[in-house]
Amino acid sequence: MNRYEFEYCGINSRTDLHLVMGHVALPIAPTISESTVSIPNKYGNEYYGTSWESKVISIPCTMPAVDYETYVQTLQNLTNVFVNLDDDPGTEYPLVFGFNPDVTYYGHFTQIPTPNFMSETVTDVQFTLKFTMSDPRGLLPKQTIALNGGIDNKVTPAGNAPTEPIISIIPKRSIYYCGYVLNGGQVAIGTDSADELADPTPKYETLVNDPMTTLANWTTDSSVISTITDNGTIKAQGTLASTSGAIVIKNKDNHGHRDWGPYIANSWRGSIGRYTKGPTEPLPNFRVEVFVHHQKFTGTHNGRAMARAGYLILDPNGQTIARLEIEDNYKGGGRSPKLYIQIQKAGGSFSGSNYHSLYDGHGAKHFYMAGNGKNQKVKLAYKKTIKVKTKKKGKNGKTTVVSQKKTITKHITVENYNNTDVFSDFYGKLWLEKNGNDWSWGITRYNLKTHLPYKDKKYAYKASGKWHDTAGKYSGLTLGGMAILGMEHPISEDAMKPVIKYHEPYLSFSNLVIKKVNAVKETKPQPIANANDEIIINTEDQQVMVNGEVSGFQASTDWPKLNGGKVNEMMFAGDIADADIQLQLTPKIK
Repeated sequence: MNRYEFEYCGINSRTDLHLVMGHVALPIAPTISESTVSIPNKYGNEYYGTSWESKVISIPCTMPAVDYETYVQTLQNLTNVFVNLDDDPGTEYPLVFGFNPDVTYYGHFTQIPTPNFMSETVTDVQFTLKFTMSDPRGLLPKQTIALNGGIDNKVTPAGNAPTEPIISIIPKRSIYYCGYVLNGGQVAIGTDSADELADPTPKYETLVNDPMTTLANWTTDSSVISTITDNGTIKAQGTLASTSGAIVIKNKDNHGHRDWGPYIANSWRGSIGRYTKGPTEPLPNFRVEVFVHHQKFTGTHNGRAMARAGYLILDPNGQTIARLEIEDNYKGGGRSPKLYIQIQKAGGSFSGSNYHSLYDGHGAKHFYMAGNGKNQKVKLAYKKTIKVKTKKKGKNGKTTVVSQKKTITKHITVENYNNTDVFSDFYGKLWLEKNGNDWSWGITRYNLKTHLPYKDKKYAYKASGKWHDTAGKYSGLTLGGMAILGMEHPISEDAMKPVIKYHEPYLSFSNLVIKKVNAVKETKPQPIANANDEIIINTEDQQVMVNGEVSGFQASTDWPKLNGGKVNEMMFAGDIADADIQLQLTPKIK
């Protein structure tokens, strides 16, 4: 193609259309449209920028014709080429000039005028075509550049205008996520997190988040707590107190004694409090998170002391359906406590066939082994009044028997098992979750000073688990409220006369969180491509294709462009460091 020719849709102006192209003056810039606003009483106006619109190229043409028949036939050929009635809206065609054959312009004709005869004696005619480009950029020959998915790539395209990259990626294995960063923009396909594939509805909604530093949100009124049950015989009495960090059993004195209420033989006694501030709706699916502190003290009698600290989950009728509770073993003084995370049919006592234990244990073995303490025989002294008979001789020499009361000290022997486990001195977080027929739970021991989980393996303890209620026996359990329970069980020392004092266990309750568990659709991650599949990220068409078909994993992107004539840095993400990656681009000029 020589400099005075052009090709339109691959049709040559001279050899195919018998046209002679005149001098074409390429426009310097596209049509300019500025945005301004006139402001009253202002000298000048407000300028809001310039819009660069389409570019128009005028192509002067001469059509020589040896006779009129040739003239008519040539005009018909031009009509067939320039007038396309079947074009889809938006269709534009390539145009190349002989004086610049490496640049292709895409556009459409907006003016095809009637030819003018050059004189009255000849059939040669002249006219000027108007070719308009919606995209005013000219296209240079395509470039193909190999890229490395494991490093920062530096790419310098030809041209001087932004251009849209087309990236081909062939991975060596199945991948779930890939993408790249370019000039402040990014392309992200698939997901590297299962959470990102989940239903946009949040799984958890926090309805209650109470630090438990006031009793204002709790009641011990007998009419309100009368429906609450727990394992064994319990008697609600005693007094709760609040501190700056928790709710506790009120101190009775400064010697480790607490207000459990009046002594009751063979029964748990202490305080029950019911929460009054929510949730405001029954929750068929829920998550409860709480902190509890249960601490026993060492010593002959202190180690025999028994207490229990628990959170009870109630149904809308105020009946107990679950418990998270540390309980000393009252079948033997000093036996190590156990943690119970259990569910039950409403109103039960965690016994019989209508309950299920999710956790029932002493913690990790390195904290507890049967008989890890040295058993002690402990003598308990008590006073007893007895009658003592003595003989007494009267004045008349007669001997009589006289009975007198005398207080003596007697002893009974009890056992101090001295066994301990992680729950003998435990401060930490417990949680229980119901999601349909799926139950899950967790335990984490915290450092009381830092309020963070222990890092030192000597003290750290963490456990969790799941259980699927296959039969759906407990599927109808619904959270309607919460309660706390802090109680002591008497030991032989309490029955002695005089009572043998000892340091009672310390119990506290803090940080109650109740969450609603929403039914969300959780989708397992699916690979966006398998080994040797070809992923095409086409910025021109703004779509992603895998093996030639549009991918269901559309890109999350602003489709960043490459800057022509400048160094562009491109960095890839995903498991594609060893993939075959190619960049195809069509450089453009302004």
